[in-house]
Amino acid sequence: MLPLALLLLACSGAAAGEAAFRPGKDGWLTLFDGSEKGRWEPSKGSDWKLEGGVAVGTRGELVDYWHWVDFELVALVRGTGALRCRLSRIVMAEQAGYWLDLADGTLRAAKGRVVAKGSGAATSGWRRVRLAASKGTFTVSFDGTQVAQGRDDACPRMGRLALVPRGKPLELKLLRIRPLNREQHLNIPSPNAACFVCHANFEDEVVAKTHAAEDVACAACHGPSLAHRSDEDNVTAPDVMFLRGEVDPACLQCHKRHKPEKTRKGGKAPPPRNPICTDCHGSHRASN
Repeated sequence: MLPLALLLLACSGAAAGEAAFRPGKDGWLTLFDGSEKGRWEPSKGSDWKLEGGVAVGTRGELVDYWHWVDFELVALVRGTGALRCRLSRIVMAEQAGYWLDLADGTLRAAKGRVVAKGSGAATSGWRRVRLAASKGTFTVSFDGTQVAQGRDDACPRMGRLALVPRGKPLELKLLRIRPLNREQHLNIPSPNAACFVCHANFEDEVVAKTHAAEDVACAACHGPSLAHRSDEDNVTAPDVMFLRGEVDPACLQCHKRHKPEKTRKGGKAPPPRNPICTDCHGSHRASN
């Protein structure tokens, strides 16, 4: 229960003295926290936008890039619509996946077939949604109360996530996910050479080059990532990854914070507003 307890503290806002959320610890990854849209893609014709740290849309889908197998996710949402999961597109064959109704928690498969009937009540406020998909069983909770559970194996075993509004504003403030049933991927050696097979710019990418010179392996920050480095289609997420709002806490686990600078290196320009470590020390975008 500890990982979920820590996650819920992070979702509701940590009070003074409580430990801050640490990316990747206990397997939890942040897919959205308001600091950036990361690898979320609005569908064609959609109106999704980022406003004040909240993603808002009234039409079209907001689709996550990564594919997930078994997982547990927690999201803070407000409004009417659905959360889709196991949605598969190219590189996989088109599959509809499942729709989770954010009003009552009902989970449906293709053509509206009910997998789990929800007992939740609609609300106009923010709602903490938990969805777990594990070995064919789907469990849905709203604000800590289970509202639906069912089994189904008809849809694909892996796929993407998407948010789908229904003509009125659907808002997303936070979404975190934890892959499940990946015990066979633990304690697997992960030399940098395994990463360099695909990430071709390691010799000149600033952060990778700097850390490699200090014998700091990629896995020190991103975990062994066996499933990620075994996926030639590049649709499986690394074990640990960081959105903009998580970069500084990750860097400060090893590095000391320095005094704010009045000018950038070389004195040619002022530092950016609300800077994070990678604004000045390398953006760290590994190319494939």
